[in-house]
Amino acid sequence: MSGIRRTTIRKLYRQGLLEVFGCGDQEMDEHLVKALKKDIHLAGRAPGEWVSEEGILEIYCENGIPNATDYVEPGWYGCEGPTVWNSESWNKVDKYVNLYLEGMGHSERIFHEPHNSAVVAVHWA
Repeated sequence: MSGIRRTTIRKLYRQGLLEVFGCGDQEMDEHLVKALKKDIHLAGRAPGEWVSEEGILEIYCENGIPNATDYVEPGWYGCEGPTVWNSESWNKVDKYVNLYLEGMGHSERIFHEPHNSAVVAVHWA
């Protein structure tokens, strides 16, 4: 669709997912960093082939990347506070990537779309 390489979008999603879902501690984020390297694929080249080549990315949320459909309620896993919806966090990742693209002078925008509880696709808006 544009002059933006899909590998650039993949790099930006890795950065954005780490920024939003990571805690900033290298040791604690190690599992997430490994998943970000292993589980973000170019659309049309991913093992599951959920997303056609018209898409941008196919992201697997089974090994450490939080999926876009889960939520955490108070009391789960020792968490306190309000219910947290991963979809809100994924929207922050989209904003992170789109802001970066805008800063690079591109008008194109992207968005994520959950396919199921384990796969998230990234497409052009």
